[in-house]
Amino acid sequence: MITIFSIRFRIAAWYFLSAAPILIALAVGSWIAMRASMYQGIDEELFRKSLGVEQYFQARGDNAIPELQKELTNGPELPLGGGLFQIYDAQGKLLFESPAIARHNLRIAPRLMPGEKPVYRDSAPSGTRVRLGARGIQINQSIFTIQVAEPLRSFDESLTDFGQLLCISIPVLLLLLAAAGFWLSGRAMSPVEQINREARAIGADNLTARLSVPKPRDELQTLSLTLNAMLERIELSVNRLTQFTADASHELRAPLTLIQTAAEYTLRRERTQEELLDALRKILRETNRTSALVDRLLELARADSGTNQLRLTSIDLTSLLNEIAVSAKPLARKKHIKFKAQLQPNPIYILGEDASLRELFVILVDNAIKYTPKMGTVTLKLSQEPTFAVIELIDTGIGIAQENLPHIFDRFWRADKVRSREIGGTGLGLSIAKWIAEQCNGSITVTSTLEVGSNFTVHLPLINSK
Repeated sequence: MITIFSIRFRIAAWYFLSAAPILIALAVGSWIAMRASMYQGIDEELFRKSLGVEQYFQARGDNAIPELQKELTNGPELPLGGGLFQIYDAQGKLLFESPAIARHNLRIAPRLMPGEKPVYRDSAPSGTRVRLGARGIQINQSIFTIQVAEPLRSFDESLTDFGQLLCISIPVLLLLLAAAGFWLSGRAMSPVEQINREARAIGADNLTARLSVPKPRDELQTLSLTLNAMLERIELSVNRLTQFTADASHELRAPLTLIQTAAEYTLRRERTQEELLDALRKILRETNRTSALVDRLLELARADSGTNQLRLTSIDLTSLLNEIAVSAKPLARKKHIKFKAQLQPNPIYILGEDASLRELFVILVDNAIKYTPKMGTVTLKLSQEPTFAVIELIDTGIGIAQENLPHIFDRFWRADKVRSREIGGTGLGLSIAKWIAEQCNGSITVTSTLEVGSNFTVHLPLINSK
């Protein structure tokens, strides 16, 4: 349905409004040019008539006026000058006028000297419009002014007819232009309508569908490519949200089931105090695990929404990692693992948020200790490149298979879900660690070999700080 608010209608209206002044200006210009051209033709004709009168005077000299009077008595009309001419002397006195021009009651002529530019003007003293042309001439020693005339009846009729033709043709042309503009706007908007139809057909059930891309390299092709890229991002986000929701439901179901089972089993019969305490310990352990999972989910949700942006300040990375190492050694010693810290003696400054960076390195250290067996080694290294601080967490743990490395930072992904759940992981730690590294304009990578160990490497850009 076409409305006055539609782009097609507006394009047609703009086309009409831009073409209308041009056509009107062309019509007015044509009328003015036509009028000027006709006046030029009349003036040239008047000049030729005045030349005829001048040649008559030149041939007869002082006898010209008497001969004109004689000719006037022999015939009612004079062919000379087209029958419409007057002769004035140097003082502006009328010496002779043809009978035809006398009927127009023309008694005024400019006093012109020989060689002066002829004067042309319109006059209508008797109600009939005529065009007058006057020029000065010299015969022997006498100066005269010749004034010839040309009726403007045919001129006015022709100009009126031309004006009426323009007044009729311009509205017709404007209507045709409006129709052409509406048709052209429809042709121009047809690809947009196709994009609109295809876009309306895409829903949550067919997010893999894409808009057809026009072949011409124009704005519509760019629009289609942009919309397809947007659909790709939406599909990726929806898939991630769907997977995230499914994984979160799965992860929450296990501890809730254990809590429910423990409670139901305990309530089946009378229990001793030790049995009750054991059941409460199980419930508390699963409750703590569920609470930690919910906290991690909330943290990731805030990260995804963009409301959990880090406030970056200057951080002494050497000091921060020394504190992490001091906290990690007792945990490693408890599991009979050797923890080594190879840090720089001098301060290394980066931009980051203290609490978030601590969480990043605690996640990496905690994972390394969890997945390293007894008598293994975990090494925390800090080195410096020209523009980056490089932090490595190297362990001699169980390692990660090569086919699993691309998924190591995916949410809820774990190579061995059963064993990971027994250890206590939620599958969200490394996702959070990667997000923190990226928020600090850095990156995190991993290399690993099964039954040999893993190496997590964090690059963080340096800043100039004293």
